[in-house]
Amino acid sequence: MQEAAYFYVSKFWIAPAGKAALMNWLDTGHVAEVVSQPGFLWCRQVDLREKDADGCEAYLMIYALESEEHFKRYKANGQLAAKFAEQRKDFAHHLRMDRWDGPVVGVFDRQA
Repeated sequence: MQEAAYFYVSKFWIAPAGKAALMNWLDTGHVAEVVSQPGFLWCRQVDLREKDADGCEAYLMIYALESEEHFKRYKANGQLAAKFAEQRKDFAHHLRMDRWDGPVVGVFDRQA
């Protein structure tokens, strides 16, 4: 498997009323479409097993990329961003997100 040089991470909180729609959207196309963009290597979805005071559940999406340039091209794709915004409009009011991105600056593998 190719090493990732750059990561894009999205932490999101979803209210119970929007969870089924969001998870369906992620699982039936959104993640596959993002990972199919040039330079994306894989995505991992993590259930953080946290709930906030309103009962919203926390998840993490971790995307691995070949380079920062690939990420910049992805972020500059206004047509794709508009498409995704339109797709999530039915549950967006149940969703809040924080996003981060950055280069790999250290690798700490387990020794055999």
